[in-house]
Amino acid sequence: METVGLLDLLTQFGATGDFAGLRPLGSFPVPARGEPEQSGRVVEHLPWPQWFQYGCMSVEVCRCGIINSVSVRTWYDSVTLPVGEPGAYSSFPGPPGFRELSAALAAAGVRWERRVETHSLPQFTMETTVVDLPDVTVDFYFTTAEDPHFPTLFSAHARESSHVCPDGPHR
Repeated sequence: METVGLLDLLTQFGATGDFAGLRPLGSFPVPARGEPEQSGRVVEHLPWPQWFQYGCMSVEVCRCGIINSVSVRTWYDSVTLPVGEPGAYSSFPGPPGFRELSAALAAAGVRWERRVETHSLPQFTMETTVVDLPDVTVDFYFTTAEDPHFPTLFSAHARESSHVCPDGPHR
């Protein structure tokens, strides 16, 4: 399975927490990214936070405009992601496997650890910490449901753990 382009993007994501110019603790909107395809409330009865979708990637944004998380869904046979110019997308074969991604991260010098799980679901999590943003981690969720010997990447999420909205709690 050829996933070199997607592996490069995911390796960069694991190292920096940045995907297509969007990263936790960054500002939103990002003019260079263009308009999202869809958006909505994270919790229906609360106006904030809101999510904004770009292909198979989405961001969660605080009402003050700070990005709380960036998520990439990779479980599809074809993963469509924002790349290049505003509004431009590319499709990549997916999903990559654990062996491929862990080798790509190691080759790029990105340190990761496997998180200890407290459940018995057919999945596990690999976590990286962004070097220049210690309050941001990137979690890669792998599923073992189809073949426990060849885990595949289900999704990846960069999250921040330090932002306190200057506008106060969500209402």
